[in-house]
Amino acid sequence: MKVRVKFFAYFREMFGGREKEVNLAQGATVLDLLNALADSARERDELFEKEQLKPHLVLMKNETNIRSLNGPGTALEDGDIIAIFPLMGGG
Repeated sequence: MKVRVKFFAYFREMFGGREKEVNLAQGATVLDLLNALADSARERDELFEKEQLKPHLVLMKNETNIRSLNGPGTALEDGDIIAIFPLMGGG
């Protein structure tokens, strides 16, 4: 199956663009996707802390935060769009 990943803020530079299409096996999860994307130590350090997603990381599956779904265990389907960006604050 194919999943489209959109990168925002400094993730664009880290992953080499605004968007990437990733081929995954049927039944893959968000965690599987992140493991496929993070093929360098720098990328892994930016996404994971002690094998858990970093708290500042925001991931949306088809415009729904994965934290309100099944977190990194959220199942993916062909054609899903995943957005990855850092938690943003402001005032």
